[in-house]
Amino acid sequence: MRDVRLEWLAAEVMEGLPSGEARAEVEALLLDVAARPEWWPRPGGEEVADAFGVQCWVSFVAYLDGVEVRDVGWAG
Repeated sequence: MRDVRLEWLAAEVMEGLPSGEARAEVEALLLDVAARPEWWPRPGGEEVADAFGVQCWVSFVAYLDGVEVRDVGWAG
């Protein structure tokens, strides 16, 4: 498992999710992203990638030791 850091905007969105179920779905997506470096853009924090769950998405950048989540979205 690699390191997952939440940028301040993503952390604020996570705090404001409407339910525990919403938070659990986003956290599952974050764990999936962290476990799949083949989904990551080139390390260095300059390229942004997106990953999508059933009702959520995350935008993130990659570093050698993990990812930094820049934004989280919830459509549920």
